[in-house]
Amino acid sequence: MRIDFIEFKNFASYGNQKQRLEFHQDKSELFLTLGKNGDGKTTIANAIIYALYGKVEGVKLSDLPNRINKELWVRIGLQCGTIHIDIERGLAPNKFNVLINGVEYDKAGKKSVQDYLEEEVYGIPYHVFKNIIILSINDFKSFLTMSPTDKKQIIDRMFGFSILNDMQRSIKEERRSLKMDIDNYETELNQIMESINSTRNRLNQLIEESSQKNKDKIVELKQELLDLNETAKELKLNAEEIEKELGIKRTAYEDTRTQATGLMHELEDLKKKLALYEAGQCPTCETHLTTEWHMEQKDQFLKQIKEDTDKIKELKVDLTAITEAAEALKKQKTEIGTKTNDIKYNMQTLKNELVKLKSDINDGQFEYLKNLIEEFEQTGTDKSNKKDTISSDYQFMDIVEQILGDDGVKNLAVKTILPGLNANIAAMGQTMHLPFHIRFDEKFNCIINHLGEDINPLTLSTGERKKADFIIVIAIIKILKLRFPQLNLLFLDELLSSVDHDGIYNMLKILNQVIKENKINTFVINHTVLPHEIFDKKIQIYRENGFSKFTIENIE
Repeated sequence: MRIDFIEFKNFASYGNQKQRLEFHQDKSELFLTLGKNGDGKTTIANAIIYALYGKVEGVKLSDLPNRINKELWVRIGLQCGTIHIDIERGLAPNKFNVLINGVEYDKAGKKSVQDYLEEEVYGIPYHVFKNIIILSINDFKSFLTMSPTDKKQIIDRMFGFSILNDMQRSIKEERRSLKMDIDNYETELNQIMESINSTRNRLNQLIEESSQKNKDKIVELKQELLDLNETAKELKLNAEEIEKELGIKRTAYEDTRTQATGLMHELEDLKKKLALYEAGQCPTCETHLTTEWHMEQKDQFLKQIKEDTDKIKELKVDLTAITEAAEALKKQKTEIGTKTNDIKYNMQTLKNELVKLKSDINDGQFEYLKNLIEEFEQTGTDKSNKKDTISSDYQFMDIVEQILGDDGVKNLAVKTILPGLNANIAAMGQTMHLPFHIRFDEKFNCIINHLGEDINPLTLSTGERKKADFIIVIAIIKILKLRFPQLNLLFLDELLSSVDHDGIYNMLKILNQVIKENKINTFVINHTVLPHEIFDKKIQIYRENGFSKFTIENIE
């Protein structure tokens, strides 16, 4: 990944005037970056990080735009292999456009654009870029004291071990699944052995039991069956009687309901006639209905209506009584049915026990148990064979996992890298006149030796640790350049603070030589005086009307 230019405005303290930095394709330059605290020196690095990855560690996106102007905007151009990428991002309002070889990237039906850029275009994960390419005193993690986990992540990503890690994780999951299968087979085999032992014990117990005991038990069971059978017969008779009574009740219910229905029809008819007489005049012929005969007819209707009404009430009472009696009979029938089913179940149980006891006497049970033991043994043999097969697969997976692990292929790769890395560190250590030797072992542990004895990195002074970290980073950058040949950028933000004058001069001398050899444009930010003659350009950052700006000046 070779960065060609970066443009930005309204980023942090920078205002609406566009700022631009360009980098040569065929050479590299050492930039001396000067400015007061808060003027925006580190912002240049943050603008590049945001342009590439859409985030800045430790800073909310909402805090990135200039508080006054808003409308943060960045644009970066870079070359990745044969692909030219042009990325434009913005906040407040949001914007994210990607041009690949001048053509806008089609997002439809594809993975996240950011994932595509990081995984298939850059080749440098954010974690590596942030910890190796952008080195700031505020969040720099020393290789001397870095935790094994952080160091492992950086080394794995830096040297392309991520694929091996993914393969190792996949193998590990497969091995875990095989282990579960092995454990399941082991459990099943133990259960089978328990069943075999239990069946054998039962077989021996049956052999020892006397047949007379079984015969006495048979007699007892037969008597229980006879008693249950008699009870079942009685329940059947009771059920039949109840069914007869239910039939009678059903007939009585239907007769009563029919009688009540007839009376209700008659009552409706009488009410209609009564209504006619009470009107006093025929609606058809207008004849007056007020004669003595009509009055007698009316009284007769009233009497009959009262009698029918009283009779209907009596019939309803009878229907309710019949219904309640029928429900009680149904309940009794249900209870008899339940008892009958229980008796049948008990009888069947007793019959099964009788059959079993008779089989015991006829040695049928003995034969059954012997066959059962043989089946258990055959099942155990089959499962044991399957377990052996899975165990072989498990052992093979274990070997593959070890090959893919830190002590396998990665260890061979590290062994290949280490001689060159340690040689570079040793050479730069001599140039820096360090009083101790630094090297990495095969586990990538940093070993510091002084006068033949290993010393704890924490016992070094701040300046000594910074010198040591500096040469380690430069050595790693040289190796990283082999992995990413187009890499052309490095930021050193106040990493030279707390280093003596001679140390700074030697560090800059080494840095200038390395970046020229590897074509890496490097920005050095420092508050102390630095020897200008080593640098190619000076970037002066300052405030104007409250907004940050910078000027670029060639150093002759």
